[in-house]
Amino acid sequence: MTRILIVKMSALGDILHTLPAVTDALKHDPSLQTDWLCEEPFADIARLHPGLHQVIPHGRLRWKKRRLAFATLKEQWQFYCGLRRNQYDLVIDAQGRIKSARVGWLSGAPVFGADEQSATDAETRHVYRQGYPITEVNAIERTRELFGKVLGYQPSGQPDFGINTERLAACPPEWQGQLIFFHGTTWDSKHWPESQWCELLELARRAGQKVLLPWGNDVEKQRAERLVEAVGWGEVLPKMSLWNLSGVIAHCRGAVGVDTGLMHVAAGMGIPTVAIFGSTSVALTGAMGRQVVNLQTDYECSPCRQKVCPKLENGVPPCYTTMSATKVWSELLILAEKRV
Repeated sequence: MTRILIVKMSALGDILHTLPAVTDALKHDPSLQTDWLCEEPFADIARLHPGLHQVIPHGRLRWKKRRLAFATLKEQWQFYCGLRRNQYDLVIDAQGRIKSARVGWLSGAPVFGADEQSATDAETRHVYRQGYPITEVNAIERTRELFGKVLGYQPSGQPDFGINTERLAACPPEWQGQLIFFHGTTWDSKHWPESQWCELLELARRAGQKVLLPWGNDVEKQRAERLVEAVGWGEVLPKMSLWNLSGVIAHCRGAVGVDTGLMHVAAGMGIPTVAIFGSTSVALTGAMGRQVVNLQTDYECSPCRQKVCPKLENGVPPCYTTMSATKVWSELLILAEKRV
C-alpha cells in the first residue's frame, strides 16, 4: 500500500478543483491511502471526496496571527511531528506555492509538483524531488495531469468530482428544490452588480421559484439582506458550516454564481449551474460538471485577471454590466428543463 499526502491548502474553489484528480488516482490504484492537508476553514470541502483516508486541517491562518507566541510554536511542533509519524511515501504539492511546498517538505517525505515553468512559485524547485511540466490550461485539468505524471498514468474522460451527496448533512425540507444564488466572492473585481441580482430575483419571483442566498461574512450577509429587501423575494440563509451548506446545495434545483468557490461546488455536484465570469477566465477556471453553462462577459479588457478593477463605475466593474439577468435566467431555465 502506498501512502500519499496531497497538499492543497486553499482556497475553496482551488480545493474543489482538485477533487477530480483524487478520483483519477484512486481509479488508477484503489489501494492508495490518500490524506489531504488543507487550511482549517476549507477542510469540509476536501471531505466532500469519500475516497480520502483523512483530511488534515492546517492552522496557518491562526498561527500567523500570533506567529512567535509560545503556544503557536508548540502547536506547530506537535503538528509536524504528528505529520512525520504518518510516514508518507510521497507528497503531491497541488498548489505550487512556497507555503505548500514547505509544508510538504516538513512531512519528511519526497515532494513532487509542477516544474519551475509551470508552478506558481518557481522557487518550489528547491524543495521538490522532481518537478513536471504541465501543459493543460484549465485548473482542473492541470491538476489531473500533475497527479497522472507523479503516479504514472494518463487521465482520461470527463472530470469526476467523486462527491456522494448521500454522505452530506441533511437539508431541511423547506430548502429543498429551491434555487441558490452565490453573490459573494473574495475579489472586488468579480462582483456582478446588485441591480442585476435584483432583476434575477424578480424573474424568480415571477416564476414562483424560491431562492436561497448564502453568505460567509458580514459584508455578504448585508448584501443578501439588501437584495431580499429590495425585491421582496428570497431567503437569507443562516450562518452555517461549509459541510452543512454543501448539504443544502446538493438539494437545490439550480444555481447561479460569480466565479466563487461555492458556485464550483454546485457545479461539481451536478446541480444545473450558470457561472458568470468577467475579470476571471472561463478558459482557466471555468466551472465543470454535468450541467454547467459558463458565461464570459463581453468587454474590451475581460478577462483582466486583476483582483481590483481599475475601471470601476459607481463601484461596479464595467465588464459585468454587459451580462444581463435576462440572459442568465434564460440559460438557467434551459439547464433546469434538461435536468427534468
